[in-house]
Amino acid sequence: MHYNEINKFANPAHEALMGVWWSGLKLKKAARAFFRAHAVSDTQFNAMVVLRVAGRPLAQKELCERLLVDKSDLTGLLDRMEKAGLVRRKGIKDDKRVNVVSLTPKGLAELDRTEPDYAALVARTMSGFAPGEIAALTKLMLRLHDALEREEEAALAGCAKTVRFSGARGRRNEGS
Repeated sequence: MHYNEINKFANPAHEALMGVWWSGLKLKKAARAFFRAHAVSDTQFNAMVVLRVAGRPLAQKELCERLLVDKSDLTGLLDRMEKAGLVRRKGIKDDKRVNVVSLTPKGLAELDRTEPDYAALVARTMSGFAPGEIAALTKLMLRLHDALEREEEAALAGCAKTVRFSGARGRRNEGS
């Protein structure tokens, strides 16, 4: 059953946005099922793909930005990946606060084992779309991403206006 067969929206924009939301949930569910049969999780796989595509070690901060995850979540993920021998973290000589992350030979091998199956899953999932439709969908998702970025920036700016600090001790006061 499709989401819009059970959830009717009066607002077409809301219905379209819910379609994206439901599709994302279904993608996550499919990814979990797919990665149960592999040695890595969906998040680990994504991190390894990002590192391979970068073609160089990435600072943890940069990896956070590329994966759209919080620093604390990435730290735990990298701890597990490092323990499994998939990645290596190394400090930078000039700045010990910065760690760069790189794939290990074991991580590259695991990625090489998983990617063909994943590519086949992507091909099956997208088989109902012509190449032009895939390109159009990508453009539409980029526009949605840009709109969400603007909304996030506006929300952050609104939060900054409602919290101000006063006094020498830095007491926090709500309000503008």
